[in-house]
Amino acid sequence: MIKAFIFDMDGTLADTEPQHYRAWREILLKNGAGEFSFETFLTYVGTSNEKVAGDHIENTGITKSVEQLIREKQELYLEMIPEIQLFAGAKQVIETYADRMTFAVASSSHHRELTEILRSNGIFDFFSSVIGGDMVNRRKPDPEIYLKTVDAIGVPAGSCLAFEDSTHGVNAAKNAQVRGIAIPNEFTRNHDFSRADRMITSFHDVNDELLQSLMEGNSGF
Repeated sequence: MIKAFIFDMDGTLADTEPQHYRAWREILLKNGAGEFSFETFLTYVGTSNEKVAGDHIENTGITKSVEQLIREKQELYLEMIPEIQLFAGAKQVIETYADRMTFAVASSSHHRELTEILRSNGIFDFFSSVIGGDMVNRRKPDPEIYLKTVDAIGVPAGSCLAFEDSTHGVNAAKNAQVRGIAIPNEFTRNHDFSRADRMITSFHDVNDELLQSLMEGNSGF
């Protein structure tokens, strides 16, 4: 039986990519890195702030540390959080299954960003655990963040279900022996979701029949 839903945040639970892009573009321009196109930004979807900062420090001559650059970006991004909306059907799923499921977030974004988005959208109190990329040593597709989340909520991996929008995210869940549902967005629709247990178009597709079919099926990890 599935007893917990674990959500990725960016591009899965909430539509954050436009704000992440705007914040990174402004900070990179401010620090002399040159133009940061949206197409380039999309290559980082499913990775981390550390990856964006590290690549640009290495390749553009920025003299600040990874931590300094991320801090600048985060300050700007946090100002944009009131703009961020949940994807269609997400809040309905949370409210529908609140009495039956444990909820957690496992996201490469930093913990402070994640909690502010949950609070801004009025759903923070539904979540038992929020694990950010700044709380682990290795990023998705490494399973560390899922292993840490499973341990934090006290639900066996085999009874958890992950919702992810990227190849790295799905693979991270599967590498931790967690079932994974892929919900591609407009930026990740061409990702490889071959390891996902199911692919759905939106949270409106989440229902008891889907959960039952996942338990009856054979998950290949």
